[in-house]
Amino acid sequence: MPSTKIFSKIEPTDKIGQILSAIQNSIIEGQWPPGTKLPSEKDMAKELGVSRFSLREALCVAEAQGLIKIQQGKRPVVISPSASPIKTMMSLVMKRTQENLLDLTKARAGLECVIAQVAAEKITEPELNNLEENITLMAINGRDLDYYVAKDAEFHDIILKSTKSIVFEIMLSSVTPLVAESIKMTLANGGIERANKMHREIFKALQKHDPALAGQKMALHMQYAEEDLQKVL
Repeated sequence: MPSTKIFSKIEPTDKIGQILSAIQNSIIEGQWPPGTKLPSEKDMAKELGVSRFSLREALCVAEAQGLIKIQQGKRPVVISPSASPIKTMMSLVMKRTQENLLDLTKARAGLECVIAQVAAEKITEPELNNLEENITLMAINGRDLDYYVAKDAEFHDIILKSTKSIVFEIMLSSVTPLVAESIKMTLANGGIERANKMHREIFKALQKHDPALAGQKMALHMQYAEEDLQKVL
């Protein structure tokens, strides 16, 4: 436990919210970097001037927000930023109606183009090799639709990871389950062969490390996806 005080006493109103805010600020401001074990419940509750029950409630909310990991019998640990909490929330919202899939495809198009442009500058040879292998495997005939959906999603995920950007990962990965559903509809309607042809064109642009061309090819790919989804819906 640090010798200097981290927290101020909590006011009687909205205790859970204030405790949560104090925890959030300590993490955001870098006092507790990823991997740090939080102080004991006893010490935190005493410093905040709250009951251990109120503290536990706030810690549970912090865990749901993807800030900490709670394990029974151990002190909570600060974890690295993750898209998981956003992914869960977005999935619940998006699944309420299929019309949201079209909005998702439109929104995703712009983001995918920027990701392709950044990837063109940062992608490595091993990642290019993974993309080429993915394209080869997607070209295999006679597999079920789920196989091609998985390969399509993998192609975009390799490009996403090549940007080395947690921001892009959070923004796109948060809707990954719905993207897979959208891909399934578009592949079933627009054809696997055309999708893989576009993947190869995007790959060639990335191989040249040409951001403008990569963005242009991805834009065309996403345009086809939107058109196919409109036909389905």
